[in-house]
Amino acid sequence: MWKVIAADDESYVRDALQQLIPWEELGCEVQKIVCDGQELVDEMNIAHPDIIITDIRMPQIDGLEVCKYVNQYCPEAQVIILSAYSDFSYARTAIRYGACEYILTIDLVEELPRAIEKVVKTLEKQKAEILDDYIADAGEGDSKDLYQCMVQYVELNYRKTITLADIAQYLHANQSYLSRLYKSCSGVNLFDDILKRRIDKSKECLLASNWKVHEVADYVGFEDAGYFSRVFKKQTGMSPKEFRNARGSKS
Repeated sequence: MWKVIAADDESYVRDALQQLIPWEELGCEVQKIVCDGQELVDEMNIAHPDIIITDIRMPQIDGLEVCKYVNQYCPEAQVIILSAYSDFSYARTAIRYGACEYILTIDLVEELPRAIEKVVKTLEKQKAEILDDYIADAGEGDSKDLYQCMVQYVELNYRKTITLADIAQYLHANQSYLSRLYKSCSGVNLFDDILKRRIDKSKECLLASNWKVHEVADYVGFEDAGYFSRVFKKQTGMSPKEFRNARGSKS
């Protein structure tokens, strides 16, 4: 099943997305539907969805900013824009930032399933092409070398802000290919691995130091301590303070 997350600040649109779209028939599973762009980006970093559906006008972070974020950090994900406005300039900007479909909210129930079908075909094609382009040019041995370089880069830089663009520039390779290569060789998404490394390091810091939670968050690469705490709890089942207290009481 392809993972889907969505955001819209109108409750009736969120209800329609949840109740009126035949997700299972489309081969999809809705992970989360939220009400603003910031929540969407937060969930994106946790769930790493295949399909992202976003309203173009929302509080905090709008749909165009979401498109830019996806284009920079997870270019394999497919973005569908929802809008109450049939303004071509919005559509043109969204497409420039990588959105694959632009749907008017009034046509949501009729048009979204068609858009999802198109997106799923694109995702299936991407999946079928994993490693083919690089192996055809450079051979399997070189792809393994490139993967090892990625692993080394991540190990040295995971506590910094890392983007696919940074890694691609460093290795002189295509961003989308690097993302597919890493998942193919390691079995996990690149940014899932970076997130795991940060959480593992944060556990060490919580137990080995008296640092405050925001200091630990900053050290392992999280700019927002609140977001760090949410991710930590999602990964471990405990807040950072609960983890420190529970482990500390056993020692």
